[in-house]
Amino acid sequence: MKKAVPVLLVLLIIPVVHFMVSSPSGGDNGGTDGTPDVPDVVLKLDKTSYAPDETMVLTVVNNANSEATTGYAFQLYRLENGNWKEVNLDMAFIEIGIIIEQGKNWEQKIDLSKLNLEPGHYKIVKSVFVGNVTVKPEAEFDITGWGWQS
Repeated sequence: MKKAVPVLLVLLIIPVVHFMVSSPSGGDNGGTDGTPDVPDVVLKLDKTSYAPDETMVLTVVNNANSEATTGYAFQLYRLENGNWKEVNLDMAFIEIGIIIEQGKNWEQKIDLSKLNLEPGHYKIVKSVFVGNVTVKPEAEFDITGWGWQS
């Protein structure tokens, strides 16, 4: 009986180790509800409403467990009849990789006057890479009437 216990333990351990090694996530199936873990990266805006001639300050907050990489590019969507429609920005972005350390933030200033936005409800979306996962955090805002230039 004493020899049977170690043999049974080995037979039980081998499938568990095999599962952990062969699983793409190293055996981690994510959250407690079985959903995969998604890196915690958030977009924050300095305001919720802007005039079309203002400068938006967008902050990428890296709450993930490792560094995140992003760039200056973003997508913009306008809410029309209950659906998000992508706004053609007709502009080029600088292709520079921005590395955001774990627990740190990165700010990007966006001159809204160059985007020629009409009043409405919008969302801005950025691609952020954390490890081998791409997340697309977003933030919503409004464009209202014209502001005052100083």
